[in-house]
Amino acid sequence: MIAAAVPVCLMGYAQEARVEKSVWGFQVDILSGWGYNEFRLADAVALRSEVGFTSDFSYFYSGFFGSYVQYRFAPELTVEPRWYYNLAGRRAKAKRTIHNSGNYLSLRTSFSPEWLTVSDRYSYPVTRLSIVPMWGIRRHYGTHFCLEASAGVGYRQVFDNEGDREQWDKVVYNLHFRVGYTF
Repeated sequence: MIAAAVPVCLMGYAQEARVEKSVWGFQVDILSGWGYNEFRLADAVALRSEVGFTSDFSYFYSGFFGSYVQYRFAPELTVEPRWYYNLAGRRAKAKRTIHNSGNYLSLRTSFSPEWLTVSDRYSYPVTRLSIVPMWGIRRHYGTHFCLEASAGVGYRQVFDNEGDREQWDKVVYNLHFRVGYTF
């Protein structure tokens, strides 16, 4: 009876590793929060969509004019296809792949409209669109809690209040460290 149960247990690890059909959750970092959903497009590819508030902080120093801190809190909508490239390797080593725990490459596309933006007196609300290739890792602890870290360099286009492109479009750096809860 015990010998018959062993191959059944091993078959669970022999199956092909793939992302889960649908994952819902919430993540936060220092001053931002997002609700998200990931759904499977292929065995190793998921499409992640996020809605939340993001924060930007900048410190400026000028010997003549002095220094000041600039901040901005704004709504953000994100669509991000993710390729989880090491799920099969994690499964082969008997590591957890629950809720898409693994390493990934993605193309993060974020839109931040000017409405509902809170900012200081040095900045004014603007609409922004950014496209950033990202590399990241995601690990789940227990059944519901997760940590996620990602980094990338991409391009951000900024529009002023009339919809014209601003002259200060630039390269943008994304660095995330988030704590989350998965439903």
